[in-house]
Amino acid sequence: MMDLWQLAYNCFGLPLARLALRIAAIFQPKVSRGLRGRRGSFREIETWLAGRGAEGITSGSILFHVTSVGEYLQALPLMKELKEIDSSRPVFLSFFSPSVEKRARSCPHADLAFYLPEDTRSNIRRLLGLLKPKLIVISKFDIWPNLVNLASKSGIPLAVIAATLSPDSGRLKGISGRFHRSFYKRLSLVCAISENDARNFTNLGVAGENCIVSGDTRFDQTFQRASEIPLDHPLVLPFRGWETNCFRLACGSVWPADLQRLLPALAQLGRTATRLRIILAPHEPTPEQITKLTAWLVRNKLSYELYSVLKGRVETQGPSEAIRRETRAVVIDTVGVLAAVYRAADAAYVGGSFGKGVHNTMEPACFGLPVLFGPQHRNSYEATLMLEAGGAFAVRDSRQAASIISHFLTDEAFLRHSGERTREVVVNNLGATRNTIAALAQRFPGAVSVK
Repeated sequence: MMDLWQLAYNCFGLPLARLALRIAAIFQPKVSRGLRGRRGSFREIETWLAGRGAEGITSGSILFHVTSVGEYLQALPLMKELKEIDSSRPVFLSFFSPSVEKRARSCPHADLAFYLPEDTRSNIRRLLGLLKPKLIVISKFDIWPNLVNLASKSGIPLAVIAATLSPDSGRLKGISGRFHRSFYKRLSLVCAISENDARNFTNLGVAGENCIVSGDTRFDQTFQRASEIPLDHPLVLPFRGWETNCFRLACGSVWPADLQRLLPALAQLGRTATRLRIILAPHEPTPEQITKLTAWLVRNKLSYELYSVLKGRVETQGPSEAIRRETRAVVIDTVGVLAAVYRAADAAYVGGSFGKGVHNTMEPACFGLPVLFGPQHRNSYEATLMLEAGGAFAVRDSRQAASIISHFLTDEAFLRHSGERTREVVVNNLGATRNTIAALAQRFPGAVSVK
């Protein structure tokens, strides 16, 4: 029988959310794409099951759920490990955001990837009946009430890995807190990234014995990917040619709000610091954004090249035709090369923190780069650790940004020391995948075994 919170959610919350999404889809193609994808999920699942014939799902499956790209990267090493342990056990991957659809559907460790159907009671019953999961694993958050409640009633354990819950989260407060406690208490295991996060989950009703600290699996995933990008990697070669005494600043995943503070600092330093070389990688490299950046470089008399042009020249004429020494800036006009951008740099500014929150600071840290970002960084556990370690620096305006970058330019020991501190943060937090697998195997031996 449904309690009052479930009744309110199913009778009022879901219909209102559905209406809001339908309205948003009129104006936002991304929302519309997600709605279309969810409508096709059961057809995809049933087609996959039909392809297995009478065999069906004989050994029980594991269902992973992720929200978007960051949560996918946290789940990825676990899916890989579980497939290596038992390749016959189906691993399913559901996702919410269209941003991760391409990656999820091409995931080599998932038998099938699909949009998580809308969280209605009928949808979730149908989903569990088709997939017959022995375990449901949610990456970080995106914990849906009916999914939790109906899985619990069906005896299916549900674990949250790389779990984070900020003390400022609205989930902990007022009516929202009481609502979330009504179903968080049913979570079978929470593998938190820190003691503080584990404590916040217990404040939301998760039993203390069901909250452990296992770390953030994204450290393992990001460090592994970074180790596969040497200086002679094809995506790094376009940056070769800048002399060794240059100072290369990578500005990664920058939004207009970041550029508003960053560009004045770069203009000032560009006039006085001849060693400075700039790599500008907008979060969304649209033609409009690229045009704005190149126009700014021209106005400030900073010679530049487009990354796509550089890469094409290297591919057709060889590494000797990489970037010219006198070129002061490279504008990244393509996607998927940010790791190579950081590999070619001496320091990094990571964008997003003059908006909703800083993007991935872990990636530049893997290469031993000191990291700058803006004031909104509490969304990132690793950014906080890097600040505490003295390898990252939060800036509020262009003046502070210019001051820190100038310090890097003039003090080699400070630059090197700061980069060592960020890399230590990453190295000291490796092993979360191993810890999480061990915790899942100990708690759910029928679903997870270890080698």
